[in-house]
Amino acid sequence: MELFFTSLASIFSTPYYFGLMLNTASLFMTAALSAAICIKSGEFNLGAEGQIYAGGFFTAITLSALKNCNPFLSGSLCFLISAVVSGGIALISALLKKYRNASFLLTSFIISAAIVPLIDGLIAGPFRSDSVNLLSTAFIPEKFRFKSILQPSPLNAFFFSAIIFCVAGGFLIYKTSYGKKLCIFGKAPLFARYSGFSDKTILFSASFISGALNGITGAAAVTGTYFTCHKGFAGAFGWNALSVAMIAGSNPFLIIPSSLFLSTILTAADKTSLFSRSGFDISSMIQAVILFLIAIPFTKNITNKIGFNRFVTFRGQK
Repeated sequence: MELFFTSLASIFSTPYYFGLMLNTASLFMTAALSAAICIKSGEFNLGAEGQIYAGGFFTAITLSALKNCNPFLSGSLCFLISAVVSGGIALISALLKKYRNASFLLTSFIISAAIVPLIDGLIAGPFRSDSVNLLSTAFIPEKFRFKSILQPSPLNAFFFSAIIFCVAGGFLIYKTSYGKKLCIFGKAPLFARYSGFSDKTILFSASFISGALNGITGAAAVTGTYFTCHKGFAGAFGWNALSVAMIAGSNPFLIIPSSLFLSTILTAADKTSLFSRSGFDISSMIQAVILFLIAIPFTKNITNKIGFNRFVTFRGQK
């Protein structure tokens, strides 16, 4: 524990680890905003890993194919493609929810579980780069890469874009009629329907926006951090982002400090694992503990909805 707290304190005095922490937080912000919007609509998007992976993969192959084109136009196009592809993936779960009454939570997870090995196969097969030993696509050209603003860390300008996304998401949810309808639908869907709200519009738009933000996260990770799409790069981004969203109470404004908090903890844990030569993944253990602790209120809400507390009370009185 002493080594962990030493690593935690040293993050803010070391340019590399400080920049790494901020860069990781920026990716958490957009992915957590994705989770928050879906939670506000009353659903859980557990397909973030596959959607982020798809966004990064399409960004890598698009920029490799457009290497002779204008950097701004090509970069904008790859972010748009990533957003549309990942948004479409999330939209599939919404369609199944609407027309087949399938669980959005389960279908989003299952679709993601199918997409990850599919992209792994494409990276290991036809799209694998011959110039590197990694299982990855070709590295994107230098002109498409976000430049580091704090050498030698990977921190880049997307950090400020992520903050803007969160602020814009907060205004969308709390200051617009659409956002108010989204929150009402998430808390009381029957009341929303009787009030004349279109559940189709809310479900489809929220799921598409959620997936699109995950696609943008994947595109930002490739253009600003990894510069290629290597096998499994999405890793635990989805689960960490869900943790951030739950810590923030699905409030886009609070996602910013929550992302910084979790990114700091995980960066310190990774540094501790590196210097202590630990035989297990400390960051995964910390992530599991945080998820367990913040999941308790959600579990309580679910049991209240199904009347579990009333059942226990009745049995105790009897």
